[in-house]
Amino acid sequence: MKTASKIIIVVLAAISFYPAKAQILVDFELENTGTQHTGEVWESKGFINVSWTNGSKRTSVAENYAHSGSKSLQVFYPRGKYGPGETGHQAPCKLEAREEYYVSYWLRFSNNFSWGSDNEGGKLPGLSGGERCSGGAICDGTNGFTARFMWRKDGKAVLYLYHLDKPGKYGEDYDLINPEKETIYFPKGEWVHIIERVKINSGSNKDGEVQVWFNGEEVLHIDNLRFVLNGDKVDVFYFSTFHGGNDDTWSPQNDSYIWFDDIVVSADRNDVF
Repeated sequence: MKTASKIIIVVLAAISFYPAKAQILVDFELENTGTQHTGEVWESKGFINVSWTNGSKRTSVAENYAHSGSKSLQVFYPRGKYGPGETGHQAPCKLEAREEYYVSYWLRFSNNFSWGSDNEGGKLPGLSGGERCSGGAICDGTNGFTARFMWRKDGKAVLYLYHLDKPGKYGEDYDLINPEKETIYFPKGEWVHIIERVKINSGSNKDGEVQVWFNGEEVLHIDNLRFVLNGDKVDVFYFSTFHGGNDDTWSPQNDSYIWFDDIVVSADRNDVF
């Protein structure tokens, strides 16, 4: 009987650490207003590890806007600054490695949000894996991938994808197009909903996929992708958002903010729809 009890305890502990659905819910309701999102705070929400962060001091739990409940995460983009060291926030939130994940989140750009200056563009969170190939690196199949989003000129919404067969030095843009064949632009002052699905490729095969929904409508589905060659999986929700670009031509022309709320990461489609 004692042996059986020990087995039950071990199984329950494993289930609590690795949920059957690998589901993580983040709604910011339990944090005090003003809480900055350090790695420890992200880990408290169920992520396995957050090895570093950029810009935790530019984050705060806020009560001025919320998609649900009364709080959201406010992220600051200072006027005249650029890059992850000076604007926005980055945190590679580690997940149990799986072949496929969904992420869902809501975001709201401030009414006066500046898309940039001479160049307009900036990063937004998405799924990734391995060593998170990005920043102009060559994706060689052993250093991972990133499938984040970006705003481009006038707030045009794109998937910004670093994968093994990307055609240039930087990530490849895929425009988000609604069912009416219209290009999607992020609005200011409104909550919008992004869902992303990433399925890793098998071996050296071109059978990886990325699928995106915007406000409930499918707006992108790419297949025949190769992300990795070394067996890496989808294992990070990469909270990565900043202006740029790598020089001040990407800087916002005024202090700007984005609010994020109701983040769900899951291996189960039913958890995000």
